[in-house]
Amino acid sequence: MTPEFDGPTFDDKRLAELKEEVEILCKAVLDASRARLAFDDEPAAFASLLAREAK
Repeated sequence: MTPEFDGPTFDDKRLAELKEEVEILCKAVLDASRARLAFDDEPAAFASLLAREAK
C-alpha cells in the first residue's frame, strides 16, 4: 500500500517565487502571441519568439 499524498507544500517565500515565475511566463506568452500576429508562418517562429521573450 502507498501512503496518501496530499501534494507538495510550500512556504510563503516559495509561493512568492512561484508567483513571480508564473507572471514572467504569462507575460512572455502574451508578448509572443501579440508579436506572432505580425510574424510570418514559419512553424518554429512562435516557439523561437516565445523562448526569446521568456529570457
